[in-house]
Amino acid sequence: MELNTKIISFISGLNWGNALTNLPVQVIEFYGTKTGTNTEDEAIISTLEVALCVGAAFGTILTPIYVQKLGFTNSLIILFGLQMLFSGLTMVPVHWIYLTVIRTITGLVTSSISSLTPLLVAEVLSPKERGHTMMNFAIALNLGIVLAYVIHLLTSFNYEFWMLNFAFPVVCGFVALFCLRKIYVKQKEMRKISLKEQRNDLLEQENQMDAIQHSDEMISATFIKSSAEETSNTFARRVQTSSPDQFNKKLTKTQFKRVVYITVALGMMQMFTGADAIIIYASDIFESLFKSEKSGIYASLIIGVVNLVYTLIAVPIAEKQKRRNILMTGVIGVSICHVIIAALYFFHCNKLYVLAALLLLFFFYNIGPEPIVFMLFSEMFPQKYKVKLNGLGYTVNWISNIISVFIFQFFQNGKEHFVYLLFGLLTITLGVSGTILAPETFEKTLMDIEIQIRAWTKKSERKVRREGLEMKVVVMNLQNQQIQVKE
Repeated sequence: MELNTKIISFISGLNWGNALTNLPVQVIEFYGTKTGTNTEDEAIISTLEVALCVGAAFGTILTPIYVQKLGFTNSLIILFGLQMLFSGLTMVPVHWIYLTVIRTITGLVTSSISSLTPLLVAEVLSPKERGHTMMNFAIALNLGIVLAYVIHLLTSFNYEFWMLNFAFPVVCGFVALFCLRKIYVKQKEMRKISLKEQRNDLLEQENQMDAIQHSDEMISATFIKSSAEETSNTFARRVQTSSPDQFNKKLTKTQFKRVVYITVALGMMQMFTGADAIIIYASDIFESLFKSEKSGIYASLIIGVVNLVYTLIAVPIAEKQKRRNILMTGVIGVSICHVIIAALYFFHCNKLYVLAALLLLFFFYNIGPEPIVFMLFSEMFPQKYKVKLNGLGYTVNWISNIISVFIFQFFQNGKEHFVYLLFGLLTITLGVSGTILAPETFEKTLMDIEIQIRAWTKKSERKVRREGLEMKVVVMNLQNQQIQVKE
């Protein structure tokens, strides 16, 4: 089951990366030619580019509703089937409005898959394997982006084959469904074994109680009663120790507000690094920078390959260093790069310097904000709130993605320095505050992380608790003095 979970996580990342970049501007324009509609209008292009993100935001909002009823495995089986269906429908040229609707639904399904697989990983795998698998998820995401760029490069010589990028998730979907089927069968077997063990425990307990009740010839009735109570209490303690009821209690207001803030801050920060907006508009950005045919496609491919290499470099770092330290390094590095890029645009410096600064930005992004936020979202949420807070995190993430894409588009054509300064400010503010408040999850079990979160208290609460203890000490001292006086 562990291997199948890792494969599903990898495919989820591949399909997500592919979805982000499989509809470049050139393909949109060719689609308009193919269907006899005008898709060269900036508003239509922006609508098609953002449709995926809009659907993704709605998808993560809806996820908690059906997951609690269907469970992770059944939900993923349905979602992968829908992803295959709508990826196939995308390949049918009809009209740009039709394409917008299909892209929106595809985004809804894709985001739901990518937000659920980390939770499946967290439940099935050990802490060490969990971190490694989530790094592989980030690698797969960047690999999906690179493959989409490669397919775009190949189809750019003949855009009649534009639909090849949308065939990719269909092929991956078959593999994912095969793995999910195996997980479903394994979970069904485990449930049967668990029910059998529970029945055996109950039978064993009943036998113990019967044995105690029929031993009145050897021991007194009082002893029988106390033994029965002791056996019953021992069994109750054993059941209570193994059950997760202690983690079903609500968080305090302080704890809940802090977890929500971390979720929102990190979800926003990851997208306001501008990384996704740069990737979505990469071909446009580099065509305007270098003013030559296919320069945008080549530069986009370079960005994709470099991102993939950076993620591979980040794997050993993430497996040895604490999550918060890595995230803080990435956040500060990305923010500094934004300031540098803004200065390069403002002073009209050589375009190669801009490309170099963007590559450096992606280095810090792939070290910290991209993989570590995914890891924290899969690990840090308390059991009672896991699905809902995960949905909140990814919803905020995708809404921020939409906003960042529109902001990025608005500040093109001579105003680029403004958008990079804005992204830098948002990254440093949200990233630093969210990282400082976040729990450390490196090599910790989900139970350890939840215990850490449930230990968070306000200063005022700690003060009241301390004063209460001090008052108890005073009362005990007075009682001791009274006892000594009486004696």
